[in-house]
Amino acid sequence: MSAWRFPLGGRGVLRVGAVFAVVAVVVCGGRVPAWSVEEITTQAYVGVLGVDNAVARGLTGKGVRIGVIDGPVDTSLPELADADVTVKQMCDFTTSDAHRSHGSAVVSILAARGYGLARDAQIINYALPDYGDDTSECQGRGFLDQSIGAAVADGVQLISISLGGLTNSDSLREAVAGAVARGVVVVVGTGNYGSKDPPGSLASMNGTVGVGASDLSGRMSAYSNGGRGLTVLAPVEDFQYHDLGSGQVVTGRGTSFAAPIVAGMIAVAMQVWPGASGAQVAQSVVSTATVGRTGQALVNFPGLIDTDPSGFADESPVMDKFPGEEPSWETVADYRDGLLGTETVFDNDPSYVYRGVLENVARGHADRSALGTSPRYHRRE
Repeated sequence: MSAWRFPLGGRGVLRVGAVFAVVAVVVCGGRVPAWSVEEITTQAYVGVLGVDNAVARGLTGKGVRIGVIDGPVDTSLPELADADVTVKQMCDFTTSDAHRSHGSAVVSILAARGYGLARDAQIINYALPDYGDDTSECQGRGFLDQSIGAAVADGVQLISISLGGLTNSDSLREAVAGAVARGVVVVVGTGNYGSKDPPGSLASMNGTVGVGASDLSGRMSAYSNGGRGLTVLAPVEDFQYHDLGSGQVVTGRGTSFAAPIVAGMIAVAMQVWPGASGAQVAQSVVSTATVGRTGQALVNFPGLIDTDPSGFADESPVMDKFPGEEPSWETVADYRDGLLGTETVFDNDPSYVYRGVLENVARGHADRSALGTSPRYHRRE
């Protein structure tokens, strides 16, 4: 299944999920009346993963804040009636029904009252424009790296991204480093081209939990990208979503839908084990995974929520996927200690404070600098 190509304010990306039909009706992102009133009450993955068992135990992601970077969500969908979803458009744009359909489908996997894995979590949808959208009012905003920075500044604990096909720029790599430095888990779909580590995939970058797609038996789907960027597989088969153009419930597949499945599991684990860091929960995702039918790691929901992650190392397990590439451990440490002085770190992360000793950086950002206060200068060896 092919993906849909669209740029984010001039930076090209691809959806990594299903294809959606474009129709003539164009609306603004946010809450608008859903064309279809038919509620989707379950999905094929619910029984396979044991979602209902977790819900019966009250494990629904309550108290966890999730950022979803995608198209704008239609919060009037019946599945989302009880969900805590806030739509934040990253710039002023109008978009297509296809783009809203994609974003709404991704968020429903987390929040739908019948099949959402983290239906009681707080979800912030950082809505980005689609290919062909009028972005003339965006004025340089609405990029993926800025969305990651905004999510980190808003205090999310994990980020789910079902986009790809972009240039993994220095600024984007820096934004991922910032998330890792703050303990935020970044979950991404690997993409749908059946290849290994394509350069346009966010999974082909250190610091991201790359999620591929499998069938319900745990066999890797032929279309799913793999390679070193793949962390785990999640089952995506016969996924139902609303086509907001036609008002119909249709069926799709793709790693766009696999990524929020794993993000939802991580949110539940964070609810169960609030004392564990994001890095430790990510370690647990890797450590509790089983081996699928085609030899790749397969996410294990019961094992994840029942395993205390506090015994795992408090460091990201996905920082060494591509040795020698950014983001690196050094960049993460510099970000954490306030020693990065690039313009992009100030542009993309509104919560960043420079704490180094470069006076020119401090002068250029006087309201966001505390010269010489980095904890690195004051640690005792």
